[in-house]
Amino acid sequence: MANKGQKLHFFIVLSAIVALNACKESNCIDAPDVSNIQVDIAIDRFDQKVNRAGSYEELSQLLNKYPSVKNLVLHADQYPNDSLLNRRYYNLMSNPYIDSLKMDVENEFGDLTEIEGQFETAFKHVKYYYPEVKAPKILTVITGLAHDLYISDSLIVIGLDYFLGPGAKYKPMNQPDYILKRYQKPYMVPQIMMLYASRFIDTEYDDQTALAEMIFYGKAYEFAKNTLPCTPDSLFTGYTSTETKEVNQYENVIWASIIENEYLYETSHVDKQKILGERPKTYEISQECPGRIGRWVGWQIVKKYRQDHPETPLPSLLEMKDARRIFNQSGYKPMN
Repeated sequence: MANKGQKLHFFIVLSAIVALNACKESNCIDAPDVSNIQVDIAIDRFDQKVNRAGSYEELSQLLNKYPSVKNLVLHADQYPNDSLLNRRYYNLMSNPYIDSLKMDVENEFGDLTEIEGQFETAFKHVKYYYPEVKAPKILTVITGLAHDLYISDSLIVIGLDYFLGPGAKYKPMNQPDYILKRYQKPYMVPQIMMLYASRFIDTEYDDQTALAEMIFYGKAYEFAKNTLPCTPDSLFTGYTSTETKEVNQYENVIWASIIENEYLYETSHVDKQKILGERPKTYEISQECPGRIGRWVGWQIVKKYRQDHPETPLPSLLEMKDARRIFNQSGYKPMN
C-alpha cells in the first residue's frame, strides 16, 4: 500500500500557451425548457415582521402564528412553556448588538427578488424532473447566529444573519473562513439545493467506502447544477475560480493520488475525511489542493456516467444505489 502521506507535485509552471488554454469554468449546461412550468415562490420575511414588532406582546402574537419557527428554529421543546420562549426571543431581538446585526441583514438582504428568482428557476427544474413535487414554503429568520438552515420537503427556513460572509462584523463562532465563505448571498440557493437533493438520492447504506460517499456527493452536485443550470460550479463546490481551473487542469494528478494512496475503497472514517471532509486543503495530495476534493471527483464520475449514458434520466441516476456500478460504467479515468 502506498504511503498515504505521499505527496504529488500538484502545480507546475505553465507556459503561456497552456495558461491561455487552461480549462475554464463554463457556467451553463444543457437544460430542459421550463418556461411553461408554474411554481409558487414567495419568501415569507419573518425577520422583517420581527423588526416591526414594537413590543413583547406583538412579538408573542407573531411567534404564535409561526409554530414552525418556534418548534424547528427556536426549539420550543426545550422550554417549559411558550411564555418563557417568547420572552427569551424578545430579549434577544432587543439586544443592542442584534440591532446592528439586523441592520447588516437588512442592508444585504432587504430585497430578495433575486433570491426568489433563483428559487423559482430551481423548483421549475425540480418540477420538470419530479412533476408531483410541490415547491416548499420559504421563510427567513434572524436567530442571533444560532441557526443557519432548516430544510424539509415542505419548508425551507433560512437564518439570514448566518449568510453575511467572512467579512461580517458578527460571525458564527468556531467557523473558519474557508467554511464561512460559502455563507454568503451568492452561495445561498446553490447550497440549499445541494442539501435539498438528499430526498431524491438513494444509496447503499451498507457500503461505507469513500467511493460510495463520493458518488453520493456527486449526485447532490449534479442535482443542484441541473436545477440551476447557469450557476457557476464554484457556487456549488465552494472553490475559488482559481481553484476550479486548477482542479480541472490537474484532474488526472488528483485521481492518480487517490488511486495510489488507495482511498477509493477506504472505510476508515479518519482516512475518508482526508479527501471528503471539511478542510482548507487536501494536504495528502498537495499543499494547494482544495479541501473536499473527493466530493468534486465524485461529481466528475457522475458527470462522466451521464455523458456515456444519456439515455438515463437524472431521477433514475439518483435512484441508483450501487456506487461501484456507477463508477465502473462511467469509465472515469482522467488523462493528461
